[in-house]
Amino acid sequence: MPNALSLRSKAVGGPVAEAVVELTPPYPQGRRRAVLLVHGFNVTEAAARASYDTLTAQLKALGPATGALVADLGGVYWPGDADLGLLSAASYPFEIGPARDTALRLAEYLETVEGPGGTPTEVYLVAHSLGARVTLELLTCLAGAAAGSAWMRGACLMAAAVPVGMVDAGGLLVAGTLLPARTLVLYSRSDLVLHWAFPLGETLAGEGFFPSAVGRRGDPSSRWTDEEELLGDDHGDYWGDPRTAVRVARFLGVPVPAELPSLAPVSRPLPDVSPLPTATIAARDLPARTVGA
Repeated sequence: MPNALSLRSKAVGGPVAEAVVELTPPYPQGRRRAVLLVHGFNVTEAAARASYDTLTAQLKALGPATGALVADLGGVYWPGDADLGLLSAASYPFEIGPARDTALRLAEYLETVEGPGGTPTEVYLVAHSLGARVTLELLTCLAGAAAGSAWMRGACLMAAAVPVGMVDAGGLLVAGTLLPARTLVLYSRSDLVLHWAFPLGETLAGEGFFPSAVGRRGDPSSRWTDEEELLGDDHGDYWGDPRTAVRVARFLGVPVPAELPSLAPVSRPLPDVSPLPTATIAARDLPARTVGA
């Protein structure tokens, strides 16, 4: 990932940094277009970088047009991870605050961004899981602030860990859904995290009583300009799904060949399973019996 914006403190799972740190020469200052990738909850910086690199490779494989898009990509790193081992998921209710803080810091930074010659920079966001919450909080902040130089062109929300009620009529984040010219929601009913863990986490966070997630069925469908189900995808499959690269490229207005190259999904590694020991049954002679006529 050549471009990066970091909002992480030095401590794992620590507070959001006071300002956006540019890990490379100023990005996206001076660019006509910027595509920000936003990871989700319980994701380390190394894992986020791997996810971003996977999507980047899938885009490159689609052809020259999408390969040229790579220069516009930038990874956003925020403190959405927790160093609790197997109990990391239990910290979900405590990550909503950092998600809001991240949105605020990122909004402050984007309002300073200018394109070539002071023209607006077209900004797109591609977000996953709780990163979709960061994105909608960001858009809501920008919708309520004075117009900045950044032009929020579109938002793609994958496996969005956002309660449906927050983006439905009268919801807290509705203004954010209306700011971009286009919104694309990629969802999956096969997502076990959003089916089981999300409602409990949101309930514990005091944001509803076992609410449904946007990324579960794409609801409310009338809220988005585009939506599509990625059949069979579980929560962690989106970044490595070749269908995601195709949908993102088309969403960004990049032509994709009618005949696509063969792209293999990038699967999450599974733990090795040792083969079971083979049991040997000892042979034994049975006494012969004569059956009477």
